Amino acid sequence: MDFIFSAQITMTILDREVSLQQNLFYALQKYRIFWFILLLTATLDYVTTLQFMIKDSIALEANLVVRYLAYEFGIFAGVLIGKLLQIFSAMAFCALSKELSRAVLLLIILLNCAAIYINTAFS
Repeated sequence: MDFIFSAQITMTILDREVSLQQNLFYALQKYRIFWFILLLTATLDYVTTLQFMIKDSIALEANLVVRYLAYEFGIFAGVLIGKLLQIFSAMAFCALSKELSRAVLLLIILLNCAAIYINTAFS
């Protein structure tokens, strides 16, 4: 059992060895407040997206992936899957680059804040 957790997951990118596990743990520890804000804004975006989709229509969703997921799996599950994909992609990008993890987190937080504003201001 200890062997599974002690194994390093690495990837070679441009002739450079990248430790995905170490990079992700670094980002989770160093930018803990950004991860908390990301989860908070993702939750608020989920709620405001549900609110405007229920009130207006799924067709008004600007994000094509979330719109497709909402049509396929329903509003609640589709938007939730879209938000989970967003969080997993943030984790993947942070695992790929320790140096860019702060920028990636801030960008996704900014996009969530813009989505919250658009969902509440125009519905």
